[in-house]
Amino acid sequence: MDFSVLILGLQYFLLVMGGCLIFFILVLFFSNRYTRSEFIQMEQNEKMNELQRM
Repeated sequence: MDFSVLILGLQYFLLVMGGCLIFFILVLFFSNRYTRSEFIQMEQNEKMNELQRM
């Protein structure tokens, strides 16, 4: 097997792995933003419920 083919395959493999890594980092970032906004909204709802009970 030619050495250049091995290098080319390794480059494609690293390119795909890098793309997957970037994709997962973006998913983590946006899901964290969504979870944080939902958590803040839940806290605000709890505060409003406590104020209504008083």
